[in-house]
Amino acid sequence: MYLPTVIILIGYSIFTFIYTFKNRKAKIESNLFLNEILIALLFFVSGILFPFIYQAHSLTLNQASLNFLWLFTSAFLIMEIGGLLVMFLYNGIISIRNPEIMAERDYAKYCEEFNKNWKDDLKSELGRKILHLFSSFIIFFFWTLSLILNDLGILTQLGLDTYSFAYWLTITIGLGFVVMFQIGDLTRLNRFYFLPKWSKIWYKSMRQKEQNTFLASTPLVLSFIPFLFAPFPIFGAVVLITTGADAAACVIGKKFGKHSLRKNSNKTIEGFIAGGLSTFLIVVIISLLYHQWMAVPIEEILVMATVATILFLLIDLLARNISDNILNPLICGFGIWIIFLL
Repeated sequence: MYLPTVIILIGYSIFTFIYTFKNRKAKIESNLFLNEILIALLFFVSGILFPFIYQAHSLTLNQASLNFLWLFTSAFLIMEIGGLLVMFLYNGIISIRNPEIMAERDYAKYCEEFNKNWKDDLKSELGRKILHLFSSFIIFFFWTLSLILNDLGILTQLGLDTYSFAYWLTITIGLGFVVMFQIGDLTRLNRFYFLPKWSKIWYKSMRQKEQNTFLASTPLVLSFIPFLFAPFPIFGAVVLITTGADAAACVIGKKFGKHSLRKNSNKTIEGFIAGGLSTFLIVVIISLLYHQWMAVPIEEILVMATVATILFLLIDLLARNISDNILNPLICGFGIWIIFLL
């Protein structure tokens, strides 16, 4: 039952590898090569991990319930991909048959128009960060819903528990967005005219540096997947560090930043401090709020928060050609997890 989802994720990994290697000269020159290779690897790792996610914290989950969860996720993704492919093929055919439509859907022309309207101000950046924060809201909403249904005894009747139900919703919706955006990006970067006119809405929040690569949302979601195997407070902290702490650093930096963090950088010391402080508070608050799911002493929580803060600041200070949407969750997350295991 899990095989279709595994094939889809590994298939995306292969297509992403092929696209990146095919364009490796341009990718290397624009410092995108390593970032895109990591995205392909994240798809591959996600495919390998998927069969073990739902039962990772639910050791008593019966096979019938597990099969249903796998089947629903696979069916959802297959229908989504099928619908998108039909839509893209239809638009590709009408574009090829109509030179005017083909000319209108020229990607170079689209990028030129996009750059004219591009704004790198606080309002625009806040809008982009809110989209990322929305993923955090969804994850915590699903966890809260799962807790309520479990307390009511509904999940027990279905043969599920808090972890299996919450993570089933999270992974199904999360992979649904990843599948949609990655097929959209591969089409945008290779055959833009296959995309319908309304799909431009997908890319309104795109950054200028993402015009020739994948949207940041894809690696952001994929980087969360390994932490589904950690206690929920670690998973929740990783999600909020990646979205919330990064948003705080960006917004404070743009609003109050007056001192450049380093030469030729748009990052500021004020934003740098805000990101570090937010990271520390996120780990402490989430660990205390969900203490039932990770019962560790306050001293260990403070160590975890300190390690996460140091790693977040190092990434902000030193990272160059790899997206912080990959580095922040993976490095900060594994740092927290290691301290927990010790």
